[in-house]
Parts: sequence; structure tokens; C-alpha cells
Amino acid sequence: MKPTLFRLAALLGALSSALLVFAPAHAATVDDYPTKTIRVVVPYPAGGIADKLAREVAEQLQQRLKQTVVVENRSGAAGNIGFDYVARQPADGYTLLLAPASNLTVQPALFKQLSYDLARDFTPVSLLVQTPQVLLVNPKLPVGTPRELIDYSKKHPGKVNYGISVGAYSHLAGELLKTQTGADFTAIPYQGSAPAINDLLGGQTQFIFNEVITAIPFVKAGTLKPLAVAYKTRAPWLPDVPTTAEAGLPGFEVTSWYGVVVRSGTPAPLVQRLSRELHDIVQSADFRKRYDDIGAFTVGNTPEEFGRFIQTETVKWTAVVKQAGIQPN
Repeated sequence: MKPTLFRLAALLGALSSALLVFAPAHAATVDDYPTKTIRVVVPYPAGGIADKLAREVAEQLQQRLKQTVVVENRSGAAGNIGFDYVARQPADGYTLLLAPASNLTVQPALFKQLSYDLARDFTPVSLLVQTPQVLLVNPKLPVGTPRELIDYSKKHPGKVNYGISVGAYSHLAGELLKTQTGADFTAIPYQGSAPAINDLLGGQTQFIFNEVITAIPFVKAGTLKPLAVAYKTRAPWLPDVPTTAEAGLPGFEVTSWYGVVVRSGTPAPLVQRLSRELHDIVQSADFRKRYDDIGAFTVGNTPEEFGRFIQTETVKWTAVVKQAGIQPN
């Protein structure tokens, strides 16, 4: 089996030490950076959260670095096309990858063969934003809590369906709930969250896990009913919605997130420089307000901190994939 991100933290330390030894050879490149256009690759189509985030970060990065920064959408194969593309680019700091959580944590467990290796080919730069998952149901479904949904599914076997994007955290959240409670849910795959929500609105499915950032407009309009937020504290955007722990599901937490990685071998000083710039961007007052307003926590951390975070998430969700019996494609 290919190595996964389990050993990423250790690799990061070794890589940083090795690169610092050769710092003089890269000094001119680091001092002059950037001297040409920087690309931010998004492995998903335009219009989604990943794309929106990448474009806002690119705009701010361009202002800070005084150099053109463009966004390229290279979508397909659950994000693997974009990852494969970046894995074959020069390790020079001019190609950044906007990476969603599931691509950095569970792809090796979901795909038998990948053309890239996460530990070998990518180096973490910074975690950008996090957004909790919320459990949403069609208002016509006669349930008001997660426990009532679970009980309803057991009383009506085969009648409770939920929409998923295969391998996304919304999918894994449903599988985690099934394995923890013995609920009788059927996952219905969709190409993205928009069509899955449309079918939920129309009553073709009964519930969905989705990011708060996407759910808020439907909750405010009353077209979808939130049962619980899968986070350690109540979400400030949905203050009346209990956490999963408050709703009787202790330890059930699912948070989607987005970060930036670059090609492994990128000089450590450049990685650190990009990390600092991204931290300052997402922690700026304007940026934080924009994402606070729509349902996301801004982060911005060091490459080492991001690497450890990825490692922890990988262990958790790879175990869920195995426990749920999800077979690799």
C-alpha cells in the first residue's frame, strides 16, 4: 500500500531540516520571489466553495506579493485530476493547490490506485477555513432530533435516504452515524451538494449532512430543518440549533475544511513565506468578517501545525471508511 499522510508530520520535519541545509543555493530565488505569475489550482469546478475561497485568497495574495495570481480549475475524478496535475509541476512555489479536507485525508482509502502519493508529492502550507457539518432534514419528515431520525429509520427500513458526494465528509458523516447507532440509512450518490440538496427539498431524499456555510440560506428560509450541528460548540450562525453532543451523540464531530499545499521539494523558506502570507490574509478583518458572515471559521497556521492536523484527520476518517466497509474504487 502506498504511504499515506500518517507520517506526514515526521516527513515535514525531515524535509524542512534538509532544505535549510541548502538555503544558500536557493537564496536568490527566495529573495526575488515571486518573479512570475502564481497559479492557484482548484481540483473542483468553478462556483463551489473551494473555487470561491481560492479566488478570494488569490486576489489578496496578488495585492500582497505585487505579482499576478490566477486561479485554474482542473476538476474531475473526485479532485484527483487537479492533485495529479500539481504533483507533476515544478517545486518552485509558483503552483499552489487549494485542497479540500477529504482529498488530503481519505483518498488513499477510497481509491485503489492514485497517480500521486500524498506524502511524497505534497507539502502542507496552511489551513485556511473550517466549517462544521449540520444535519438537515426535509421539514415534512416527522422528526425533530437526531435520535428521532435514527429511530424513524429503524421503524421504516429502506425508507430513509440521504444524499452524498462519494468520499466527501458529508458522506463519511452519514456512515459514521450509521456505524455508531445502527441506523438504517441508504446513501444516494450525487455529483456535488447542489443536486443533493435539490432532491432533499423535493422530498426524494430525507436528510443530508452539509456544511453550515451552504446550509444557512435554506435554514433561514425554512425550506430545510436543522437537527444538530456536528461541532464541539454551538455554531454562532445557528445559535438555536444544538450540537450533536447536546442532541445525544457525544463525540460525533464533523468539520469540513480547506487548506493550501504545494509540491514537495519547494524550498522551505518559500513554504514558510507563503504560510505567513496566507495566515495574514485569512486573519485580516475584512476576510474574517466575510467568512464569519457566511458560516466559516478562519484559521491560518504553520506548515507544521497543518501537517499534524492532516495526520489526525487522516487517522480518524480512514478508520470510518474501513468500519463502514466502503470499498475503494
